[in-house]
Amino acid sequence: MPRWVGLLGSWALLVLGLGIFGYAAAAEAITLSDARKLKRVEVIDEMIAGKVREQLEQLQQSVSQSSSQVTKLQSEVGSTDKAIEDLHDSDFVITVSTAENRVYARRSGQLVFEAIASTGSNSSLTANGQTMVFRTPIGRFRIQSKEEEPKWVPPDWHYIEEAQKNGLEVVRLQRGTPVADVYVSGNQVFAGGFPVEPGSLIIRGGAVVIPPVGTTARQFPDVLGTHRLNLGDGYALHGTQAVSQLGRSVSHGCVRLGNDDIARLFQMASVGDEVIIY
Repeated sequence: MPRWVGLLGSWALLVLGLGIFGYAAAAEAITLSDARKLKRVEVIDEMIAGKVREQLEQLQQSVSQSSSQVTKLQSEVGSTDKAIEDLHDSDFVITVSTAENRVYARRSGQLVFEAIASTGSNSSLTANGQTMVFRTPIGRFRIQSKEEEPKWVPPDWHYIEEAQKNGLEVVRLQRGTPVADVYVSGNQVFAGGFPVEPGSLIIRGGAVVIPPVGTTARQFPDVLGTHRLNLGDGYALHGTQAVSQLGRSVSHGCVRLGNDDIARLFQMASVGDEVIIY
């Protein structure tokens, strides 16, 4: 066989091999593209499940924790172990990293927002034989509602926490039943004959007075910043006055952002958008 015939055959095999390799590489690229999307969803769900299990273990190790909180965490573990949902179920998705204390938002998979935040401190408060753990819930949520200039209506634990800090007791103010010179008239609380300013702490006889829900004394302006995205069960993404604490795990469970950041996110987000916390 002439030498040039052999060389021609070798080149033909090489060209054929490169073509097959190129086709295989293209097919592999398509497969990898789909795989990366699925892998990203799997990684996020694994992180969520891992975080919930970690918090469950911490809660079970503490002898002071109540069984109701353990049950709640077990329920969260079960929900995160369900079948994987599509990450882009909604076009706009907010993700919150409690480990990084950062908030991200993606539209159609593209990063369009990133900001530093504060998440739950995981500290606890015990009162009347019950223990409350201040943690940011892990899992998948939806924005239930949006508020501008929101007012904080603190739960009872706020007053209990303030009382414990100062070595005081707590007493509940009931409508029609004064506590010393503190009483309720309409939706206003009066102390010493003067209206109590919203956000003020009332102390009488070595005790912090807990005003009734629905009174102006139970409404704290400015604490939540300029905007709030409600997730339900009292949890939300909102602004804060404590900007020096951003980047730290110091909140009572909500996700705090700087007022400029929450204002931008507020404009981007819509009711029904998905929020993933891990």
